[in-house]
This record gives sequence, C-alpha cells and structure tokens, in this order.
Amino acid sequence: MHDDFFSTVGEIVKYGGATFAALVAMSIYTMTDGFFVGNWVGTDALEAMALIFPVTMIFSAIGVLFETGGSAVVSEKIGAGKKNLSEKIMRTNYLCALIIGAVVAIVGNIFIESLFKFLPNTTAEVHIVELAISFLRITLCGVPFLLVINLTGAFMRCVEQPGHVFFLVGSSALSNIILDALFIIVFGWGLRGAALATMLAQIFGAAIAFWYFKFSRQKFSSPLSFSSLGHIFQEFKIGAGFAVATVMMSFIEYFINATILQYDAADLLATVTISNIILSFVFLPLNGLDTGIQPLVSRLYAAHQEQHCLRVMRYGFFLTCVLTLAIYVVLMIFTEELIKIFIAGDETITPDMIVFLRAMFLLQPFVGLYTWLSGIMAALEDEWRNLVISLVPLFVQVPLIWFLPKILPIEYLALNYSINDVAEALLAFILIRSLLKEKNLSFKKIFHSR
Repeated sequence: MHDDFFSTVGEIVKYGGATFAALVAMSIYTMTDGFFVGNWVGTDALEAMALIFPVTMIFSAIGVLFETGGSAVVSEKIGAGKKNLSEKIMRTNYLCALIIGAVVAIVGNIFIESLFKFLPNTTAEVHIVELAISFLRITLCGVPFLLVINLTGAFMRCVEQPGHVFFLVGSSALSNIILDALFIIVFGWGLRGAALATMLAQIFGAAIAFWYFKFSRQKFSSPLSFSSLGHIFQEFKIGAGFAVATVMMSFIEYFINATILQYDAADLLATVTISNIILSFVFLPLNGLDTGIQPLVSRLYAAHQEQHCLRVMRYGFFLTCVLTLAIYVVLMIFTEELIKIFIAGDETITPDMIVFLRAMFLLQPFVGLYTWLSGIMAALEDEWRNLVISLVPLFVQVPLIWFLPKILPIEYLALNYSINDVAEALLAFILIRSLLKEKNLSFKKIFHSR
C-alpha cells in the first residue's frame, strides 16, 4: 500500500507538479505587468488594466477551449494506443488555433472601441478608456501566439513531457519580465510598453513551441492539415464548459467595472486590477495541479486501469485541499502586504482596498473543491455538466452585483465572488455524482479503493 501511495504521488508530481510550476510561472507572467505598471506608470494605468481584463479573458476562453478539450481527446487516443491519430489531431488543432487567433486579432482591432461604449461616461473614464484601447490594440496581435503556447503546453503533457511545460511557460514569463523592465523603466513607454512586452513574450513562446514540434524528438512527421476536424468539434464540446465559464467571468468583470463607475468609485478600479492579478495567481496554480493530472486520469481510464485511476483522483483531491488552504491563509493574513506589491511607495492603501480583497477571497477554499471536480469531469470527457456549471454566475453574481451596493458600501461588492464560489462547488458536487454513476464509479470508490 505504501508503494502504491508513493508511486501514485510520484506520478501526480510528474504530471501535475510540472504543470503546477508552469502555471505558477504563468501567474508571474500575469502579475508582471501589474507590478511594473503599478509601481512605475501610475494608478491611472492600473485602473485601465481593470477595463482591459474582461477583454483578455475572452482570449483566455479560446485558449481554454482548445487546451482542455484537446488535452482530453489526445490523451484518450494515446491511452487507446492510437498515437498516429493523436498526432493528426494535434496538427489540426494548431491550424485551427492559428486561423481563429488571426481572425480575433483582426476583428478585435476593428471593433475595439465598441467594447467600451456602454460604460458610464465620465471625464475620468474617458482617459482610462483611451489607455485601455492603446494596450489592447497591441496585445490583440499576440492572440495567435498565445493560443499556440496554450496548445503546446497541453500536448507536452499528453506526450508525457510535462517538465517541458515549465520550460515553455517559464521562458515566456522570464522574457516578459525582462521586456517589461526595459520598456517601462528604461524606455518609459508606460502602458504601451507593457503591451508590447506581453506580445513579444508570446511570440517568443510560440517560437519555442514551433521548435519543439519541428526539431525535437516529438516532431511531426507530416504538415498541418484539417484531416481530423471532426475531433476538433468533439474537443469543443468537452472544453465548452470551461470556455463559457471564462467568457462568463469576462462579462462579470465588465459588469463590476460598470457598477463601480456608476457609483462614482473609479479609484476602486485599481483594486479590481490587483484583485484580478491575485485571483490569477491563486487560480492558475490550483488549475495547474488538476489540469496536469487530467491527461493521466484520461489515459488510465481509457486503458481500463480503474484502481490506478481512482488513486490518482483521490490523492489529487488531497493535494488540492492542502494547496487551497495554504493559499487561503496567505490571502487572509497578508492582504495588505499583497496590495503593496502593486502600489508605488507614495500611494496610500485604504481600508476599502483591504475589505474588497478579503471579501473576494472569503470563501476561497470552495474554489479548490470546484477545480478538482471540474477537472474530473473534463478527464472523463463530460460534454455538458461543466457547461451547466459555467452558467451559475449568470444567476448568482449578476443579481448580487446589482443588489449588494444598494445595501452595503461599494467595497463589499466583491462578496459576489465568494458566494458564487460556494454555488459552483455545490452544483459541481451534485452533477458529478451522476457522471461517476454513468462511468461505474462513485465517490465511495474514489476514497475507499486501495
């Protein structure tokens, strides 16, 4: 039994650990712009980044769609011994991602100003919007490269090279840090410099991905094609729930920004940016652990290695709980210190900022439970439950964003996140029981099997 424990944990560390480290690097990638902008550009730029965040979430939704669905389908084909087919699916994914990314970049730049026209029209808001548009025009050009990075990270895990994910994402993150320092501090290019640094770092990451599948041992034996387009539609069904959840998050962020401006609290937008960065820093490592384990669960289930599969699920749950609680303690105890990272020394940290952040993460442990449950759903190729859960914010967060400012000070608006965390976790728990039953599994099997 001890041998099973250590061997299974070793596998989880191999798959989930590397992806966890990679997404920690991605979190640093996300945090870098906020750190340099907040300390060397100013509060106005931080406020602009709050308006930018909902749009960048749309980019992430497309990446999640390919990454989650592609990882599940390719891992299942590899587990079933169909390696040639899995390679064809990977090639088709790259071609579709490049085309979709290019369309998003072009259409986004054409209609970019329309994205902000529904915000309350104030003098302060006009200046912030102008900064946001200048940032987005540049970062939109990096969307095709971002999708390539996401896909490559997913496929590296599928072909049992999870350690390479850290190199891919870590290299991109490091280049972003160096370029941010150069463009913002040395050249003084402000928010545009941050945007340019992000785009160039994404191009650099895509170049690494090209090298990996062109010249390494994992190189493709034939060119890109649409030969496996039918599997792409299957991937979209699997990844739709995660993608819709990300789009929903984008809509929620837009609604929050509009509400804050409506209540004439534009200064709070800087806190929204900080909270979004911290949220990414919290969620990405959690997601990294369970996303890293996902291909392993898919492959073991497809290979009919049930007991092994159950052990991976069980130990993945315990690791997720430990990580979630550790993050929660840090968030609650060191809230002010976390804010200071993104605020210049001469700026004042107000009690409202601290209240907003603590209210946002008040029930954060439920995020860990939901992440683990949704990861199992994706690994077992569920096509609709994650999609149903992704609609929860529409019925929970939207009414709360409208209602909370009417009865509480505006800084308590962030409570909508915490309440939604509980709702998503509970619904995921209810829905996954039927999925496990369909697969002849159960929570009892997961937690009591040898």
